[in-house]
Amino acid sequence: MSVIAMNIISLALTKRNGPRSEGDPAYNLFRRREEPQLYCAVPEHYPVPSFIIGEAWDFGGRLDNATAAPLGFDADAARHGVALTGYYLFLADRWGPAHAAHAHLEGDRA
Repeated sequence: MSVIAMNIISLALTKRNGPRSEGDPAYNLFRRREEPQLYCAVPEHYPVPSFIIGEAWDFGGRLDNATAAPLGFDADAARHGVALTGYYLFLADRWGPAHAAHAHLEGDRA
């Protein structure tokens, strides 16, 4: 993944509703290339699901208690999803405030 793409993902991270608890795990985030609003969060100490491996997904960064979560991430749903499947799929609002800030920085008036 290019430095520009990583910067875009960093800009897409924004504060979410509600605080995360101290016991929440750190997650590795993966983003679907053809559907960039689709993310998969996998706790760091869990194996990466087999559907992530390959060219359809990019590493989207690390999410921990010191990092703001993408808009659309729900810590309670993540805990339940991980308990059932080992991962949590969610849609991030790519047109949220972070996109507007990125569009302004890039001169894009999308």
